[in-house]
Amino acid sequence: MAGGQISLARAYLSAIWLETLFYGMNFVLFWSCLFVLIIRRRTPKVNKTLVTIAVIMFCFSTTHVSLGFYRLIEGFIVLPNQPGGPAAFFADVSIPANVAKVGLHTVNSICGDGVVVWRCFLVWGRSWKMCFLPILLVLASATCGFAQTYFFARATDLHSAFSPELEIWNGALFGLSLATNVIVTLLISTRVWYMLRLSGGSANFRYWRVLIIVIESGMIYSVALVCEIALYFLNNNAFYIVYDPIGQLTGIVPTLILVLAGLEMTSNDVHSRMTKSQITKLAFQPGATESDETGTNTIPLDPMRFADSSTLSFRDKPQHPTVTFDEVRSAA
Repeated sequence: MAGGQISLARAYLSAIWLETLFYGMNFVLFWSCLFVLIIRRRTPKVNKTLVTIAVIMFCFSTTHVSLGFYRLIEGFIVLPNQPGGPAAFFADVSIPANVAKVGLHTVNSICGDGVVVWRCFLVWGRSWKMCFLPILLVLASATCGFAQTYFFARATDLHSAFSPELEIWNGALFGLSLATNVIVTLLISTRVWYMLRLSGGSANFRYWRVLIIVIESGMIYSVALVCEIALYFLNNNAFYIVYDPIGQLTGIVPTLILVLAGLEMTSNDVHSRMTKSQITKLAFQPGATESDETGTNTIPLDPMRFADSSTLSFRDKPQHPTVTFDEVRSAA
């Protein structure tokens, strides 16, 4: 075994253990997302599109981790004594359970990338020009992903995901997915930082601003992809330790974005609230001009002055008419 290399069986066992931890996070986050989008929604109607996307991604993530457990049981319990042991079983990429995992991974990645591109579309004011290249990259990633699944199913004579025949499609898929996420991350983070910088805010808000940028841009997923690609082209079995948990990250990151959108805590919502707050303050400032920099017409107000009651003379005070008893009797 080469230095720094771990056995395939150990790598796969570690990968499933780590994926299980991420699935626990995904499970809690999914039900929180449904609670926010359905019960605590701030719109008259439920956004069925967002709910459907969240449900589909969670179902794919659940199936992905289930297939991983199935392969784990097959390799270590059902077929431990076959030639080559568990390592030979996990190295066979053409096993139907493994092919299904690869296909689910591709579909979930497409859904996740689609949600991130959707956020980019909204952040940039529904501009299709800014999303044209990311959309093309997502379509190219989908093509390579389904081609990868097809060649995995036919690779009965190949016993490694690092085979040159598979490396072409794996490398293309990982590279396109990374390019998509890096470009979208830069587009979203730049726009969000600019919008929130205009909004100002306290020191605590500036820390919160960094968190919003990290979540909305999908930066976590991009970092995971960089690690995945590096380990894959190093032909290191530790690649599997990153590859399988990414199957959960493809659901976690978009679901986080959906939760932010449901809670109205995205950069657009924060920027809108801060802008309205600043307009309100300007509108009630003494001596405000009729049209300020925001383009909002405000009513000029002068300071109100109140006289001291001690300076008022008796004649300044309002006189109320008095009626005597004799006047009442004569009137009767």
